[in-house]
Amino acid sequence: MFIFWVCVVLASVSPSLAGYIQSPGFPHGYHANLSVSWRRCAPPGHVLSLTLLHLDLEDSGECEDDVLEISKDGYVLANLCGKMTFEELQSSVNPSLRSSSGGCLFVGFYSDNSNPEGHAGFNAIYTTPANCTENRYGAGVLTSPGSPGPYYEDAHCLYSLSVDEGNQIELKFTGVFDVESINGRCIDFVKVKTDTETFGPFCGKDRPADIHTAAQHVQVIFRSDLGGTNQGFSLQYGPKVMDCSGKVTPHSTVSPVKERYTVGEKVTVRCEQGYILDDTTDSFTSTCQLNGKWSVIRNCESANCRLPELSDPMVLNEKDPEKTFKHKISVTCSTHYYNLVGNANFTCDATGEWVAENGQNFSQLTTMCVPVCGMTKSSAGGRIFGGKSATLGQIPWQLLVKEPNRGGASLINDFWAITAAHVVVVKQRPLKFIGGMVDAQSRNQVEMETDKIIIHPGYDYTKSHYDNDIALVKMSSRVPLSENIMPVCLPERKSSGPVMEGMHGTVSGFGATSDRRQRSRYLQYGNVKEYSGHCFNTDLKVTENMFCAGDTDGQVDSCKGDGGGPLVIPMLEVHDTPYRLKGIVSWGPPACGDESYKGYYTKVENYLDWIRETMEKN
Repeated sequence: MFIFWVCVVLASVSPSLAGYIQSPGFPHGYHANLSVSWRRCAPPGHVLSLTLLHLDLEDSGECEDDVLEISKDGYVLANLCGKMTFEELQSSVNPSLRSSSGGCLFVGFYSDNSNPEGHAGFNAIYTTPANCTENRYGAGVLTSPGSPGPYYEDAHCLYSLSVDEGNQIELKFTGVFDVESINGRCIDFVKVKTDTETFGPFCGKDRPADIHTAAQHVQVIFRSDLGGTNQGFSLQYGPKVMDCSGKVTPHSTVSPVKERYTVGEKVTVRCEQGYILDDTTDSFTSTCQLNGKWSVIRNCESANCRLPELSDPMVLNEKDPEKTFKHKISVTCSTHYYNLVGNANFTCDATGEWVAENGQNFSQLTTMCVPVCGMTKSSAGGRIFGGKSATLGQIPWQLLVKEPNRGGASLINDFWAITAAHVVVVKQRPLKFIGGMVDAQSRNQVEMETDKIIIHPGYDYTKSHYDNDIALVKMSSRVPLSENIMPVCLPERKSSGPVMEGMHGTVSGFGATSDRRQRSRYLQYGNVKEYSGHCFNTDLKVTENMFCAGDTDGQVDSCKGDGGGPLVIPMLEVHDTPYRLKGIVSWGPPACGDESYKGYYTKVENYLDWIRETMEKN
């Protein structure tokens, strides 16, 4: 079969030669004391290429025993011995075994006086591909090797074309174009390359369109295999005054729009949608140069969006999301103690910003996790002074400060609490509030250290009244919300009627539980109602910023140590609506629990604007 293949090649229309060379006796082993040589030459316009298929000789230092020697033009290309695989031969030996154009290769095989291990020898094939590497200048015509007849088999042609500066090379295929292809796939091909662009590969019978290379230097590459009788191509080349194509940089558009631009002409370049310039400008100007290139050239990069910086408890729903143009992300809150307010879904837009469906950019000012307020773990009834002990999670917004003044406070979000000004007016900072417990001595309590204490500017502790008895407390770190520590809701608006809206409410605290003023270890609560007018006869000033509440029989009342604590509506038995903070325990009569005496509470709804503005500024 191998001989038949050789005969087919020799019968080809190409003047090239092909055949094989092998050691005597291959593959059954070579004899001792051999000295055999071969000389193979290429016809004009071709080179002779030798490919070793098998090498198995006795190994020795510097190949002094058995050796395969290959040379050309009087110098040695390779001295080989030992054993090598075909892959090793292809990677390290065969590429160098080529003659000069029209030249010869000399192959010699020499063995010493023994071959004890029965080494197989060597086997090689040689071909004579067309050698059509040329440098050309100016104008002319290129034709496939072998023209005007069918082109040579196994052709490896590289034509380098050049013209004067200020000109470009214009290429025009003329006459018959016939380059082998099968089912649209190129078997042989013509290709044109510049330093910035590749045209082709071209094959088949359809003549390619004219090529404006926009280049002073061009390479024309032609390759053919070992079969076929195709007629090839004719390519006319020559200089043309340089111009530039409409492609300045990838992923961009130019204006004005033209097919070609003359030297010195300027265009404005803008990135396509989804791509941006590295300095965020929207365009740049570029000028066509003598070499057919544009200057300035800048890259249009994919509009990657940086992932937004999310503060706890906001998190991404996706793990390692794509951040390029048109990709999407969504955010949520990490626990059910928060509700997401604002947009949840965002798309990376062409400017590199995450944008919601309503066109709003991502911002933690507009998308945030807001603590769930006014919810409790459970609900129960109870009558503070004359009150009952609360269960864990029943009043989760209740906070306690033990010193310097014992008092209460209410958590209103995961950073802020609200209390009475008289509880924190002694300027010892930082204060420590505790929460998440109903036992003041519990080891499982949550400690919160204050960062800022902001007393209402209208409060004056030097005067004999409690007007504006309200203060805000900012904690130094986010309060870890749980079923045992959650914020209470603020009033939605200022009421036009009774502060408690005709409902019974619940007051709670760790204050005295009897007229002996002994502080309670356990959180107490009781239900109270609002009274119009004054609570009791007093010389202290009563203002519109206070309201009176208590119990009709004097069994439930706030007392010393409850100051700053919450009064919420509805009372704890009703839990189908969020609990809202209506009052802050402020002041009352000298004795607690007298049926004719009630207590005064700071009216929280009068301070909604001050509360909101203070938290926003701090």
